Amino acid sequence: MSKILNIAWKELYITYTDRSLLLVMIVTPLALATIIGSAFSGMVGGGGNDIPVQNIPTAIVNLDAPTEFNGQTFSMGQTLVDLFTPSGDAAQDADNVLLALTDAAILSDAEAARAGVDDGTYSAAIIIPANFSQSLTVTQDNLSLNVAPVEVYTSRAAPVSASIIKAVTENIVSQFVTGGVTVAATIGELVERAQEDVGFGLQFAVGSANWQPDFAPAFTPDSQPITISQQTVSRQVATFNPLVAFGAAQALFFMIFTAIQSANSLLYERRDGTLQRLIASPTSRLTILLGKLLGALANCVVQVALLFFFLNIVGIVLSGRMQIIWGDNLLLVAAVIFAGSLAACGIGAVVTAIARTPEQVNIVGGLIAMFFGLFSGAFFDLRSLGDLAILGRATPNYWAVDAFTQLSLGQTAITTNLLVLLVIGAVTFVIGLGLFERRLNV
Repeated sequence: MSKILNIAWKELYITYTDRSLLLVMIVTPLALATIIGSAFSGMVGGGGNDIPVQNIPTAIVNLDAPTEFNGQTFSMGQTLVDLFTPSGDAAQDADNVLLALTDAAILSDAEAARAGVDDGTYSAAIIIPANFSQSLTVTQDNLSLNVAPVEVYTSRAAPVSASIIKAVTENIVSQFVTGGVTVAATIGELVERAQEDVGFGLQFAVGSANWQPDFAPAFTPDSQPITISQQTVSRQVATFNPLVAFGAAQALFFMIFTAIQSANSLLYERRDGTLQRLIASPTSRLTILLGKLLGALANCVVQVALLFFFLNIVGIVLSGRMQIIWGDNLLLVAAVIFAGSLAACGIGAVVTAIARTPEQVNIVGGLIAMFFGLFSGAFFDLRSLGDLAILGRATPNYWAVDAFTQLSLGQTAITTNLLVLLVIGAVTFVIGLGLFERRLNV
């Protein structure tokens, strides 16, 4: 056992006395996480942890044709457009929260609006169909509603802003549908009563020509409990800190490189002849391999622990208050660090055991690390990948980052995350060890 620990200590000593390695392992991911995390948060500039949502670039295309109902011409499409655009009345506009939420542009071409979303000009495009008003119109002869859907074309590059525009539009359209249902129910009830009560039917038939009911309240939001408002958090509550997600993703991304290179040192030592001299000593091959892999594991644990410590200092400096950005359950944080490091070292061991030269390890290991980084949120929000984001579940980075994010929010239900990481680590560690025993001919 002492020989295993000595070999592991040697790996740690060599790693953390090399300034170039420390630059790659600690300084680079720390700088990247700080830059990316700050860019996606409201912490810089005294904004606290709140992330203001306003001026979302939105394109609106109104293809709706006005229709008549009860002798009056109206356009529900234009009504929807008016909710997103200034009316010219300062007092009325001051009460319209949608004006602050969105930066709406009126377009006439639906394809141009979609192209604007695709090229990043807009976060979303609201396209109102030509028969929108007509589909909301009911008569005594036709009391059924077949609402023409309003298209909300969203950008995958701005998932949060796009989801907000989609939710707001759905709420407004549902308000219109509620009004249409109210009108249909009212007319239907009157027609049914007229059919059952001959006297009322005659009165209704005579008076229907001059019947001018006011259905406006059914279409106004005053009668609905759903409102849009922006609030600033002032109490001690768990808030999402982008530095946690991007910091953890960057730490694990660089840790994969560390794990693979630590295991790759076996191939370098075999090429240099030092591994042969070590095996010639009274030390078993298994002891050497366990010592090397234990050293790689220790390297990864220390690297992530140091990064988390320094990232927490960055979080304190940016927010201006003492805090632990990783949550209060430091025991679970340590457990995830260990489980994630074990999974990374296991994968590094398998890659190194399969490859025949250190150069092959560098190429294959780099590709694996990049794949894991891309699908764990190290460079951008995973939701921007759409359906491809599910590929992240095949990486240990995803499960570790998700666990750290949950812990930072005060949630401790990370059993699945830990089990996945431990299973990946244990299985790959054993496979790598077995392959080394069979293929490492020195």
